[in-house]
Amino acid sequence: MLIACEMPKELAEAYAADCAALASNCEEPRRRAELETMAATLRRVPWEPARDFREALQALWLNHMLVMVDENYPGPGVSFGRIDQYLLPYWEVSKGEGMSREEAKELLGCFWFHCNTAYDAQIRTGNNGITAGFGQLFNIGGLGRDGRDASNELTYLFLELIDEMSPILEPKPNVRLHRESPEALLDKVVSMIESSQGAPFLLNFDERSMAGLMREAREAAVGKLIDLGGVYDYASVGCLENTMVGNDRSGTVDCNINLLKAVELALTGGEDLLPTTDSMSGKTSMPRREGPATGDALNFTSWDEFWAAYVAQTRFIVSRIVELYERSESIRARYFPTPYLSTMVKGCVEKGLDITQGGAELGFVTLEAVTFATTVDSLLAIKYLVFEKKECTMETLVAALRANWVSPTGKEGYEALRAKARNKAPKYGRDEEGADALAKAVMDLWCEETWKHQTKSTLRQFRPGMLSWNYWAGDGYIMAASPDGREKGQFLSNAICPSNGADIKGPTSNANSVGAVLGGRSAEGADWEDYLSALPNGASHTMTFNPSILRDAEHRAKFKAFLRGYAENGGTALQINMLDPAMLRDAQARPQEYRHLLVRVTGYNAYFTTIGRELQDEVIARVSHGHF
Repeated sequence: MLIACEMPKELAEAYAADCAALASNCEEPRRRAELETMAATLRRVPWEPARDFREALQALWLNHMLVMVDENYPGPGVSFGRIDQYLLPYWEVSKGEGMSREEAKELLGCFWFHCNTAYDAQIRTGNNGITAGFGQLFNIGGLGRDGRDASNELTYLFLELIDEMSPILEPKPNVRLHRESPEALLDKVVSMIESSQGAPFLLNFDERSMAGLMREAREAAVGKLIDLGGVYDYASVGCLENTMVGNDRSGTVDCNINLLKAVELALTGGEDLLPTTDSMSGKTSMPRREGPATGDALNFTSWDEFWAAYVAQTRFIVSRIVELYERSESIRARYFPTPYLSTMVKGCVEKGLDITQGGAELGFVTLEAVTFATTVDSLLAIKYLVFEKKECTMETLVAALRANWVSPTGKEGYEALRAKARNKAPKYGRDEEGADALAKAVMDLWCEETWKHQTKSTLRQFRPGMLSWNYWAGDGYIMAASPDGREKGQFLSNAICPSNGADIKGPTSNANSVGAVLGGRSAEGADWEDYLSALPNGASHTMTFNPSILRDAEHRAKFKAFLRGYAENGGTALQINMLDPAMLRDAQARPQEYRHLLVRVTGYNAYFTTIGRELQDEVIARVSHGHF
């Protein structure tokens, strides 16, 4: 760590020398003065404390680059944190010395631009939806330690810059809202959403997010390290994953649990539903035994029997993931140290341990759940079709899934059964008590199982989160048909979102269901501490609207009311796509005309024309809500 601490000084001195050399050969007075100022700034920071806005930005950028280099595998999801809070004193100094807003925005614009070049040296595959690298975030707005709104002059300056430089991939802005967010901030946010044919930022909601971090403190018995004051300063990492600041180096998308697989294994008593095809040889083998033997579902006579089998299979999957992750954790701890990063996270110096060896005061491994709504809807369909309405036997349902809902020649019924599964069975996302109750049972089950585990090599606690990244798309091609009526090859549900087409009762019902499964609120409900949240690392919730819903002042007022309602009853993070399906189809046909078009996929922005046809089709297929 001592050796690593010399790097910023050496790097800044090298840049300072380059700037001085360029200045000495520059004939244009204004540019020469800029280069001389840059050289003087680099001779000071980050080795010495920053004194003004320019020096603070320069120190921040050099440290950011060094962290990116230090933590190069698999690629850092790095957060600048609450940038409008800690830069504010430096801005006030520079403003007092005569710096204008436009000059500050020019400096920030250069900062913005550099964030988009940070991954140029890395080799990346294309058309996988992660065209923005691995995510560089910052948070603005939100509650302060006094429990009041902390938005300030820099908050609005950042929003202006986002508006002026849009569309641009990096850095990814995250606006923290809460029940008492000022009207001016909501007006600006709604105005920017209205004018974007894409996604200018993600909205984080403080009450539910902070409640999740307090849940984390209780479950992991680290209350003194996650104190009430520190929770106010939480920041989002990667896409939307909530993290403590200064003493926390937790993983985010460490491993993923496909909740739907437990339904499949419960249907078969622990075996794959379909034969397995080797990707190398192309040979097909009989279905493999994956999970514990939980009995022949064809003989189950009650829903409770099936639920017990699902519980056992879910527990198995969680423990299997923990076992597999332990292998990678021990290898990383041995071969991939991050000494520079470790100097800046509390606990590492005190223990003399690298972050990868468990040096940070807080270190969590996040288990991200995938296919939540598909899982819930599948369980609802089984309960409805087989046990409540007796529309079919379990044997018929399993046969339909093996046949991908296509009836054998000479027989009828699978297609009709699929229609009942899709159109008659209850669905999560409609603010219906029965469906949401089962969804909460699914949420509580896998979360409680997750909290039971720690890594052996570093004693990092596993915690739950819900960010599907691209797995909800790719897993759809390898998973068999599901009881909710989904065919093999069709995308699974995305993070905590309802399945496509299921949320037919409007955005408010959609949001209420999300809030219900995260835990709702305690009986009193007087303060943010009365909120509950099952997911300390956050839950990605994407909603797509047609631009017509913000066509006039009345509709914009309704949309602001929706955002305030989301703070009361919704989830931790909301990303809004304001998209016209006709325009997206035109972008597919004429991609060269739409290279600028940004969309939200699941927690991250991507240029629409680069994400591949499958993801494009999924974005177009998302339900567009035209009214409230």
